[in-house]
Formats: sequence, C-alpha cells, structure tokens
Amino acid sequence: MVEKIKTDVLVVGGGPGGRVAYMALKQFGVTDVKMVANEEPTVICSLPYGVGRRLVPGGPEAVVVDLSKPHRLPPTILQDVLQGNVTALDPAAREAVVEGPGGQTAVGFDRLVLAPGALPWIPAVEGVLAETGTVQGTGVFYGDEWVDKGRLADHVYVLRGAWDARRLDRLASEKKTALVVGTGAIGLETAEALLDRGMAVTLLEALPHVVAAMDGDMAARVEQRLAERNVPVRKDARLARVFPGGVELSDGTVLEADAVVFATGVRPDLRLAKATGLETGRGIVVDRQMRTSAPEVYAVGDAVQVVDGATGESILPLIGTLAMRQAMVAASNIAGRPMELPPLTAWGVSEILGLHWGSVGWTEEAARRAGYSVAGLIQPVRTRDPFMPEGKDGAWKLVVATAPKDRVKPGQILGFQVVQDGDSPLFLAERFLDIVSRGETVMDLFGHYFIHSPAHNAVDDPYLGLLSQAMRTFGR
Repeated sequence: MVEKIKTDVLVVGGGPGGRVAYMALKQFGVTDVKMVANEEPTVICSLPYGVGRRLVPGGPEAVVVDLSKPHRLPPTILQDVLQGNVTALDPAAREAVVEGPGGQTAVGFDRLVLAPGALPWIPAVEGVLAETGTVQGTGVFYGDEWVDKGRLADHVYVLRGAWDARRLDRLASEKKTALVVGTGAIGLETAEALLDRGMAVTLLEALPHVVAAMDGDMAARVEQRLAERNVPVRKDARLARVFPGGVELSDGTVLEADAVVFATGVRPDLRLAKATGLETGRGIVVDRQMRTSAPEVYAVGDAVQVVDGATGESILPLIGTLAMRQAMVAASNIAGRPMELPPLTAWGVSEILGLHWGSVGWTEEAARRAGYSVAGLIQPVRTRDPFMPEGKDGAWKLVVATAPKDRVKPGQILGFQVVQDGDSPLFLAERFLDIVSRGETVMDLFGHYFIHSPAHNAVDDPYLGLLSQAMRTFGR
C-alpha cells in the first residue's frame, strides 16, 4: 500500500544544495519541509583526505555527516528526511513518488526544490561493469547510461560518497597498486591519499597535460612536482578495456594494477528534470532566483547551469559551496524574501604533494575553443622576499581578451591561474573570482591594492607586474 503525505516544500536531494535549502527554509520560517535523500550525507570534497588519513586521521567515517548530531541543521531533520529515490514526479499535479526501504510514499507538495546533483562519469569501456551486483541506490553514468554503483566490477572504484570512500579505504588497507584515471582535483587528491597509505599509484590522463582547469604552461609545474615525487603520469592515454589486474590502452599498452580508480569527472543528473519536461541545456535552466521553467519549482546545485559573469555563456561550475549559495537564494525566494544569485564564474583550488594551485574562470585553451581571441600573461611570484630562505617560487597567469566578442571587451580578464609552493592561494582566488565575474579589465587591476607584510609575502607587487605586462603587450 502506498503511503500518502503532504508537505509545503519538498526538497529532492540530500547533498550540499539540498541540505542547505532545508536548513535555510527552516530558518526563514517555513516549518513544513521534507527532504528526499538516497545516501549518507558527507562533506564530498573532504572524502579523499578521509581515505588518506593525513588531514582526516579519523578516516572516511569522520567525513560522514551524522544527522542525529546536527551542527547547523535543525533538530527536526531526522523526522523530515525521506530515505530513497524519487521515481516519479509530476510538477503540475504537485506530487512525487519516493521509493524507499519501506516501500512507496506519495508526497504532495506546494513548492519543490530540485537538488539532484551530479554523478561520477565513467567512459563506456569493456570491463568496468560486473554481470550482477548488489543494489546500492546510487549510481554512476557509464557513458550516457545510468547504472547502480553496485554493478561496478570489484576492481573498479569511484569517489563521490561514503560507500565509495569506505571501498577505497579497504583497498588502501589490502592492496599495493592502483591506476587513477583522471588528473583533476579529485584525481590528484585521491592519488595522493593512496600514496599516503603506502600504495604505488600511476596517473592516466586522456588530455595532453594534467589538470584541465589550467593551461599546459601552468599545469607543467604540477607535472614537475609529480615527477619529483616519482609518481608516473601517462598523458594522451585512452582506455580500451579494464580487466582484473589492470587496463589496456588504445595503443595496446597493458598496465598492471590491483585497482582502477576513475576520477574522470561528473555529469549533472538530469533524469528527473527531463522526464518532467523542465527546460534543460547543459544543466537545468534557472533564472537568478533559481526558478526553473515550471511554476513553483526551483533547482540548485551541480545539476544547474548558470550564466558565466565574464562572458554570458552557460556553464556548469559543479561546486559544492556554490550549491549552498544557490540553496540560500531559492529558500529566500520561497519564503517571500526576494533574492538573486550574484554574478559568478567557475573556480577550483587544490593542493598536490605540497604544491598549491588555483583556477578561476576561463583557461586560455578553453577560451580559444569557444571562439574568444585571448592572450596569456604569466607573472613569476615569490611567497617571501629573496633574502628570506623560506620563500617559495610560483606563478600567476591572466587570460585576457584581445578582441571584442558579444559582451566581452578587449582587455577584459577572462581567467586567472596560480601555482605556488608553500602558501595557500585561496584568498587570492577569491579576489580574482570577483574580478573575473564582474568583467573587470587589466587596467582595473590598478584599483586593487596590494598589502605587503614581510612575514606573509614578498614586497614586489604582482598586480603592477601584470599591469606592466599588459601595457607592453597591448599598448595603450
């Protein structure tokens, strides 16, 4: 028998966007809220560090959010969470069907927040899937096909949730060698986690250089660090098949390993949105108030496409902290407090083997592929003055438009990259996130003051260095 319940707001998805939407709605006085979640909540970006134990000595379990001991979440969340998956959704009739451990529940709602997130993507090569498996209720995209994670072969791994982290944790305890496919932030962080656990790791990358979020000239510094630490990297490597004990590449090369970890990116989960007729592009289409094409239906998080502040292009940032901001906007509007998402662009910051890197906006390579005429300006930097032995070398890079295109103007900064030893570039990336999102030019850099403190940075002003480069490159 199908249980029937009614709620004011139904939140579909228990990730960062869904949890913050629930929390914000409660804070704004919306008392009747239900949230559908299909797995244990975690701090996703910390999962590699739970596996590696260096930053999270307590292991993967320390990264799982215990809803019975809420930190910021309302104490009512346990009674408001529906465990399972939404298998049917009718926005016009205001009804969803949730399939959970106890059977089906029909949920009537007045307003809806979709936060389905994104799922690991694995190339559709032979040997990834087992013939049968235990149903987990969460999935991956195998090519264009959604498959339950329980179908993954015993030697195939991903890292997106608690179940994945526990599997990798056991792997690191029991096996000796791994191939990590993909060299983005998660791929590199997972590789380092397995290295920290004593495993031998080889990285495979289909592109000509590691870290697609950076250009080759900046990514070369990451490659140098990997080489210094004797971590093998195979670039332009495409898989032909996976088998117990290793992989075969498209050129016939066979690489042996106990496990294959796929960190080949994620794709937005648009299954519900498409099935219900919501407007979609690269992701779910929303306005700046997070409203979809259907009345009283909002969407937040990794499944949502947004407008890039620099270019006006539709982008998929796939960032957890952005999902939280979007959730706050959606909840505020539902509660009758008009609010819009500020201008933004994509960003990422990470660290590998002590080397920090960050990327904001467009790379030179991506901008050229999209038809923009750009130039790259690289400014060497040092974390301390030359006479201070603890100083480390690094570099900043600006991606600057050299010709107009649509809303982009000559001299506009479309992207920023940084690679440096020692010091985190987090606050620097945040500053350039504002600069790029607001469409500022290289001349506008003069309005961003540089603070010097000998204990914190070198006296040379890198903003003036970039401005001087730009004036020499582009003239007046």
